[in-house]
Amino acid sequence: MESIKNKLGTLNIDFVGKRRIFATFSIILVIMSWVGFFVVDVNWGIDFTGGTELQFRFPDKEDSVTIQEVREALVQLEIGEDAIQGVGKPEDQEYLIRIKDPEYGSGEMQEEVRRLLDAHYSKDWVQEIMVSAEVGVRMAITYSGDPVAPKEVQQVLSTMPSVTAEMSKEDNQVIVKLPGLDQIIRGKLRSQLQGKELEIVQAVTVGPKVGGDLKQAGFLSIAITLVLVLIYVAFRFDIAFSPGAVLALFHDVSITIGVFVLSNLWGNGLEVNLAIIGALLTIVGYSLNDTIVIYDRIRENTDRYRRKNIPDLINVSINETMARTLATSVTTFLALLPFLFMGGNTIQTFAFAMLLGVIVGTYSTIYVASPMILVMQDVKPILMKMIVIPGGNKSETSDSDEPESEGGALTKTEQRRRDRTRGQEKG
Repeated sequence: MESIKNKLGTLNIDFVGKRRIFATFSIILVIMSWVGFFVVDVNWGIDFTGGTELQFRFPDKEDSVTIQEVREALVQLEIGEDAIQGVGKPEDQEYLIRIKDPEYGSGEMQEEVRRLLDAHYSKDWVQEIMVSAEVGVRMAITYSGDPVAPKEVQQVLSTMPSVTAEMSKEDNQVIVKLPGLDQIIRGKLRSQLQGKELEIVQAVTVGPKVGGDLKQAGFLSIAITLVLVLIYVAFRFDIAFSPGAVLALFHDVSITIGVFVLSNLWGNGLEVNLAIIGALLTIVGYSLNDTIVIYDRIRENTDRYRRKNIPDLINVSINETMARTLATSVTTFLALLPFLFMGGNTIQTFAFAMLLGVIVGTYSTIYVASPMILVMQDVKPILMKMIVIPGGNKSETSDSDEPESEGGALTKTEQRRRDRTRGQEKG
């Protein structure tokens, strides 16, 4: 290991010299990712679309139940085969069902509720029915005539198991709650697979409104993070460093999402869910940490090698930190591999996104964030001339003919030398 570290310490690769080639490559990847995001049908998870996720198992190992038997038992519910997946090893007899429609399976039950009410009261008794699926399927039934107690409606619907009636806050309205999809699936499996015990491991139901809010909040959190990074780097280093850091993070997030989106070109691809948002925020932190290390070395070398130009300073800084960059990336990569191959569905998705982020983040720190400093050095004088100083004219880059350091600002040593020279001139 020590020999590898010594070899990495003697590297002298011209990273900046190839910046245009890699910049073109990165631009193509980012454009492909965002075009795919708006053109390809994204495989959103139920966290964002709403729906039900039911994970269950058959504890009796002697009387095994295959995934094909589960699919055949649920054929009457018209659940697609791709919605039913095995979890873990086949002998575990554990299965996962994902349905992205929160009202799935309740259509016939809603019609039956209406039929029973019309038969018991009259066809004109029901004035309006509003269906929502935020927390299970709820039917808000507005009726005409005298107030009716929920117990009476419950009695009318007694032939429908698991259907309940509750009082509403509105006048002449009753709330009828239908059984959730998890209850429907559980009942269907027990009736079709007679004698087979069924255990529910996890049942999650998300309403469409909640899913939409989660999607908006997830992407808003990423946008806010990028803005905060821009401000932090500007104060921590220099305004010339900020755009490169933010652009690198945008690059990492875009390409990671792009891989998930474009995977849907070949069928039911990778799912984008809340775990992916968590992975993207983790990638932002990881990539930023790597970028800050190189930025800090660039700043140190600006004082140490004042005669070097900016491209050489950046190359020296990247080469000097290469051992640390590779050590961090490789160890993180190896730590994620067990989660990728042995974790559950959610953990595997998170681990895969993180692996992509580690690779892309390491690349962007070297070929996106650092070379962007050169672009900002050319743009910075133009921006400075556009800034109006209160009580004066537009800012000037310098009121002396003495050149500044290559970093775009005077070092402390140069500032003291300039102040001393001015003092002698005044004397």
